[in-house]
Amino acid sequence: MAGKTKYLLNRDGRYFARIVIPKDLRSFLDNKTELRTPLGPDKRTAHARLATEVAALQQQIAIAERKAQVSKGEAIKPGRYPLPVDQIALRNYNERLAFDDELRNSGPRWASVGIDDLHVALLRDGIAGKLNDAALERLVGDRIERYRRLGNTTVVAESGEWRTLARALCMSELEALARVAERDEGDFTGKPESPMLAKAVEIDEVAADVSASDFNSLTFEQVIQEKERLTALGLGGRKKSASTLDKYRNTVHDFEHHRRSKKVATVTLEEGEAWRNAMLEEARLSRKTISDKLATIRAILGWGQDQCRGKLYPATPKGTPFDFLEMPTVIKGDSADRTYTLKDARHLLTSARTATRASNRWIPWIIAHTGARVNEITVLEKTDIFELEEHWFINIRADGERTTKTHTGRKVPVHRALVKEGFVDWVNAQPDGKLFPGGKNEDQRIREWIKEKVFPDREDMPPPNHGFRHLFEDALFAGVSEKAALYITGRSSGSSADDYGGSDLRLLEIAAQMDKVRSIIDGR
Repeated sequence: MAGKTKYLLNRDGRYFARIVIPKDLRSFLDNKTELRTPLGPDKRTAHARLATEVAALQQQIAIAERKAQVSKGEAIKPGRYPLPVDQIALRNYNERLAFDDELRNSGPRWASVGIDDLHVALLRDGIAGKLNDAALERLVGDRIERYRRLGNTTVVAESGEWRTLARALCMSELEALARVAERDEGDFTGKPESPMLAKAVEIDEVAADVSASDFNSLTFEQVIQEKERLTALGLGGRKKSASTLDKYRNTVHDFEHHRRSKKVATVTLEEGEAWRNAMLEEARLSRKTISDKLATIRAILGWGQDQCRGKLYPATPKGTPFDFLEMPTVIKGDSADRTYTLKDARHLLTSARTATRASNRWIPWIIAHTGARVNEITVLEKTDIFELEEHWFINIRADGERTTKTHTGRKVPVHRALVKEGFVDWVNAQPDGKLFPGGKNEDQRIREWIKEKVFPDREDMPPPNHGFRHLFEDALFAGVSEKAALYITGRSSGSSADDYGGSDLRLLEIAAQMDKVRSIIDGR
């Protein structure tokens, strides 16, 4: 039998990277007995991430060791806390900019000091490898010695490794000077342009910094996974659907790529503003989409702040940096642009009569006469279609893997046009189980069928979700009560009326309301 994987912990189907903290170091880590990082529920994914996360935990242990040695006045052994060349360069870059901030805060003189062009030329020559070791020593020798004392490197002068680090530090110094020049002009948004530094930021390894935060290695993905775990337990609000989380992760990927970091704790308001402005200037996305993306990141930051008990952003313990982010102004378009005309709706429904795939045959008819969303119908089973006193209903459930936008289920009357079309007879002839083929991508197949077969020469057609839903809601103006209309279409009013339709009697009343809604095909 295979032995246990070192540092891998399994608790109730959830995997963690785990390291026990030595007793003499616990006082430097908030008296914790161990360090853990969640790896999610999938064993293969957990094993793939284990080495990286263990390295991050070991770095925290190393920081604690260094604090202990400093407190005892002990010398740090060279190479005890090694960092790769790109990380040393990145650390030097960040330290230079931090020192620049201190000088600017001390008074106005620093911002008026110009940059030495000769020094810049020497740094460029150092990067190009044109300088000998003595010249490199004069330029960055003190920086190399600093990182030797910190235990980050053991390079020896006049070696190839020493010159590699020296050239990387020349590049780091030059990049820092470029940011200083930008700051002199009031621009504090600059990012590293050197491929090595940019990559070092993007891979986002945890630097060995004495002042590292407890949450310095927390990533967006870890926050999302913890949210999934909590909501599965009934904590932390409503459970998000798989499709919603996929959208969140896609948005996170875009934001991480823009800021070149996966860390949650280091997000700033300025980064949010820069990302927003870049998307607006590119003009590829609508303002509504940009606003939704910003709101998604703000929501995830809020989850992280809650999970860290308000310690993720100490400066805003009751909020996040994005709480102060100004959102784009969204101009609502005419709903008619997202609604099928009667002519188009009738053409689509007539075309559906000849479709061979069950989804294409019946789902357009169902959503046209119920206002339901496509993904609420693709998951229907035969038992979800039931009869009550000669009225047929569709049970749109919100349990298990099935969900609705309001996270509540409803029982929608089957419109007489659907009964006349033969939908109930078709359902009764089906075997038990799912009524429609395919999985979560079935709605995409329906959209493709409509585009390719029903409206092959049209580029202005709204998706069926909007096209039929808006049309059906307009049909509800035929004397249907507001409460019944909200219930049938699955909209929330924010009041106790949202449970309308719970008893059999209420269902019969809703069926009577549905009788007022005209058929799309014949108008009766």
